[in-house]
Amino acid sequence: MLWMEGFMPDAVIIGAGYAGMSAAALLSHAGRKVVVLEESEMVGGRARSFRDEEGYLREYGAHSHRLAHKGIANEVFKRLGEEIDFLPESKDGKLIFRGKLWERPEGPIGFLKTPLLSIRARLVLLALFAKIKKTDPADWYHKTLLDFYKTSFRNREVEAFLPFLGMTIMCPDPGKVSAGEVIDFLKRVLAAGVGVGEPRGGSAGIFQTLSRHIDGGGEIHLHEKAEKIIIENRRVTGVKTGRAIYPAPVVLFAARLPLIADLLDQALLPAAVANYAKNIEHSSGLVIDFITNRPVTGIRSGILGVDVPVWARFQSAGDSSFTPAGKYLSSWGIMLPWHFDGDASVVAGAEQKMKSVISTVFPNFLPAVVDERKMVATVMNGNVLTPAQSKPNRPDIECPGIKGLYFIGDTVRGDGCSGDISFSSAMKAADKILSDRKPCRRIRKAYR
Repeated sequence: MLWMEGFMPDAVIIGAGYAGMSAAALLSHAGRKVVVLEESEMVGGRARSFRDEEGYLREYGAHSHRLAHKGIANEVFKRLGEEIDFLPESKDGKLIFRGKLWERPEGPIGFLKTPLLSIRARLVLLALFAKIKKTDPADWYHKTLLDFYKTSFRNREVEAFLPFLGMTIMCPDPGKVSAGEVIDFLKRVLAAGVGVGEPRGGSAGIFQTLSRHIDGGGEIHLHEKAEKIIIENRRVTGVKTGRAIYPAPVVLFAARLPLIADLLDQALLPAAVANYAKNIEHSSGLVIDFITNRPVTGIRSGILGVDVPVWARFQSAGDSSFTPAGKYLSSWGIMLPWHFDGDASVVAGAEQKMKSVISTVFPNFLPAVVDERKMVATVMNGNVLTPAQSKPNRPDIECPGIKGLYFIGDTVRGDGCSGDISFSSAMKAADKILSDRKPCRRIRKAYR
């Protein structure tokens, strides 16, 4: 085993997804020395992407960024003196509801005019939005969206539409999703006046920029799996891998929290953190990339299902970099049942359901497909935003009882939902580290 020579890193980051790469870039940008450890062959985690031998840009799912240039992801880039290069915003988003394709309403006025619902239902929905705008999310994290709705309203049409509000944070069941999380997100959308942003070139461009900032004062080690977080007297002292020991006063664990049990003695963790990590619920999904020889639609924005948990993105409509010339890519996804256990028959049923929906709203789509790639995302969102897993109940970013250990990623107490939690937790951790510590430049004697 080799002690790394030359300098002690100020921080070792375990995991190279949104959270790990963002934290590493922010710390490196501030002059800290960092080492990022990633066990796979590429950076990106659950947002990884690569260009295959045929020239297609393949992503682990299709990743958009909520609130675009006003969102949390772009806040990371602003701190680095950058901006995410978002495609021009398009207002042609669609909803699938009751077997039809509808224009996606934009703002309260849009919902007032939409033919999706009867006039009475629209008025009830507007009253619900008004109540959301006046409500403090902190009062409702511990209750479901259905609980919140039923305190003031009763309308079957609106109740059938509630899954749309949950789907905006990837938990379409109104009896399962945290009301506080939905309220928090919708209030931010109403304030920002913008929905989602599509980064040019997909997630690849995000990670290229973050990597460039890390390279200025740190290292990214691929194919190197962390085996143990070294702790002495309840203080982090480094990380051991199969290749080396990396002494460091700070370790950021940027993988899913349940995996922390593989790297340290759980008895060192507070019982609440250990129990949360053990019992956390994630979501799963099936994503299919469809290739056609011609455009199948002019839609540049995405599609969300209301009464069926599907979503779609037509990458080639706005960004030709995803495919070789003359080819067109669109990605469709469908959520798999809660607690999905890998059953192939469940995946087959979900695929059949997805393609049935596609055939209903786009009759000419599937006959035009010349190739498809199926991917089962066993872990799609690492943290389903239920009341029990809402922001106040998720573990804090700074580990209580172990000095120098930080948790970042979408399973801890960051702001927002999905990838936004990862970006937010990275910023919070970086702020804490930079305020608490001066750079460490001690030299460790190397030995074998």
